[in-house]
Amino acid sequence: MKNKMTISIFILIAVSLLAGVVAYADTGGFEHSSRGYYVVYEEDTEDEVFATSWEVDVGDKYHSTDDKLYEVVEVDRDNKKAFARFVEDVKMPEIDEIFVTETMQVAEKEKRIALYFSHNAESYVPTDGTHSKPGRGGIVEVGEAFKKGFEKYGVKTTVNTTSHEPHDANSYVRSRRTAMKLLQEGPDAIFDIHRDAIPKEHYIDTINETPVAKIRIVLGRRNQNLKANEELARKIKAIADDTHPGFIKDFFYARGNYNQDLAPRALLFEFGTHEHTRERAENSAGIFAEIVTKALYGGATEKGGGVQGAQESSEGSGSGIAWLVAIAGLGGLAFLFLSTGGREFFSKAKGFARKEFGSFLARRNKRDGDK
Repeated sequence: MKNKMTISIFILIAVSLLAGVVAYADTGGFEHSSRGYYVVYEEDTEDEVFATSWEVDVGDKYHSTDDKLYEVVEVDRDNKKAFARFVEDVKMPEIDEIFVTETMQVAEKEKRIALYFSHNAESYVPTDGTHSKPGRGGIVEVGEAFKKGFEKYGVKTTVNTTSHEPHDANSYVRSRRTAMKLLQEGPDAIFDIHRDAIPKEHYIDTINETPVAKIRIVLGRRNQNLKANEELARKIKAIADDTHPGFIKDFFYARGNYNQDLAPRALLFEFGTHEHTRERAENSAGIFAEIVTKALYGGATEKGGGVQGAQESSEGSGSGIAWLVAIAGLGGLAFLFLSTGGREFFSKAKGFARKEFGSFLARRNKRDGDK
């Protein structure tokens, strides 16, 4: 009787842990619409609020160029349109406050950013000849331009070009493994690079006579890091608005999490759309790198004189990965108990734990030793 009760308890533990893993793997399938794009209207006036190639759901939110927040209240999928209700004017952070809060001179600490592509085939038709180029689309070249921009300001940037094709509802499940791998390196922030798929008129712009593409920031509203990620997004927009008003087009709060639950500084950026040249997006990437550097570190100085303010977030990223590894490890221990019986459990569990956690803890200890 006692053994049956013990086994029942472990079965419950295993099921609970499996449910937790599945919940974390549920990045949603709520991504770009395969049937054109949505136009969202203000519910009272029926004025156009925004357009997006993302699937739109009731409860999604939208932060406009002029800092007004809307919430989607009705969706007509057959006609690809939706209606949104004005919620409030968003109070944006003050530039001086951002710099005072973030700036700490820590010359010995390396600044690190990680970039990856959930939809690595995305491309720009005028330059790449197609909207989708399997293997290495034009969006990867935009990521490389983003990297060059960061490195100009002394930010070490890792670009992971792993393919997550096909472009379907499971793209973010596949790219999740890439994001987790990158986070083990302890970056201060991690960004998923995309482009939109709506008419180019929504995105084309000029900065100092240079043709650029505006940028949209996408936030997953199904994740525990939403507030932290939103805070970073608002800092980025506030800094951009100070020097290049309108360059940050807007924020879209979409259903799903898009792997942003993995870290407190994880965002998805859309560099323009498929209808304009890739050159515009690459130009934007260089300008945007300076803005993001200021938002993360309190200032953007030439390489060798950087400032720092992202240490806490980097540690938070590592903690999130440790939590996920712990779930997998505990699930394995529960399975081991059920499959071997109690007598063999503890001896085998010791080896299992050493294998699952040893390499990860070694990396964490090395990282801590570098601080």
